[in-house]
Amino acid sequence: MKIKRFNEANKTECQTPGAVYDITISDDSISCQVKLPFNLSITEEEAELLEANIHNSIEIVLSKYFDK
Repeated sequence: MKIKRFNEANKTECQTPGAVYDITISDDSISCQVKLPFNLSITEEEAELLEANIHNSIEIVLSKYFDK
């Protein structure tokens, strides 16, 4: 499969104005980088929660591609 890059989400109201998403999809991997329009000043505890929330959100989206 050729690597595909998508720059536009489905047409929904933007909840993250100014954020620039760089998403790359290939046969066996997906990567996502988000450039924020501000500095993210959070504690280590907040960063751990953010990481867990991002993981869980992506897991929900990808779950339909996995055999259960």
